[in-house]
Amino acid sequence: MGRVRIAFGLLVVVVGTVWLLGEGSAVRSGGRWALSALPYVLVALGLLLVLRAAVPRGLLAAPLVLIAGGGLWAAYNAGYLGEASAGKVWPGVVIVLGAAFALGARPQPTAVEDELPFRRYRSVLVPVRRRVAADVVPLQNVAVSSWFGDARIDLTAAQFASDPVPDGWHKVLEVDVMVCFGRVELVLPPRCAVVRGNVENTLAVHFADRVAVYADTETYRSAVGGVVPRRVLLNVLGLGGSVAIRSL
Repeated sequence: MGRVRIAFGLLVVVVGTVWLLGEGSAVRSGGRWALSALPYVLVALGLLLVLRAAVPRGLLAAPLVLIAGGGLWAAYNAGYLGEASAGKVWPGVVIVLGAAFALGARPQPTAVEDELPFRRYRSVLVPVRRRVAADVVPLQNVAVSSWFGDARIDLTAAQFASDPVPDGWHKVLEVDVMVCFGRVELVLPPRCAVVRGNVENTLAVHFADRVAVYADTETYRSAVGGVVPRRVLLNVLGLGGSVAIRSL
């Protein structure tokens, strides 16, 4: 929520500055321009989601360059990038880029965070790659959210918390995933099972499981509990997008 407040505060500052310099007419003109540009933004987001779903990772650069070049060419031919409207277009582009970086960027974990039993990761438009390590305090919960973004969380070096039931020998880590037309990939250590928790509220979310997934804890214990001591309890809430799970 801190990044949301920062981005919203920056937007309010920009609107207030425009209002101060250009009075109310400038704010109304900017609002009408933003509404007229909204369909193009939605089309661009839709194309990006289609490309991410259809094009293998590592091959997106060429399609994105072609789409961006064609979009700029079409905008120039339509007069959106001419001298008359350039003063409105480019400030809007700068604002959008700044909001994307403010929402999507996340600082590296601090020493205090490394000592906590929970971690939080968020991807908003900008891809996020994190390798989780817990050497001081075993991890109990990891929360990952992806809003039109791409988050890959590597848990291979994480130390899971002990499960007191039934004997304390088993290890468990609860992972909460939230997706909104984004992608979340979890990389698990070897000999680690996945147990489904709350995954009912997942409208149009695609699951790409490359590890054994068990319906509940009892099924896991009776099947492989004696030889696979670590498990991830997975809870997913989302609309669109995908959740991928793989193991080394």
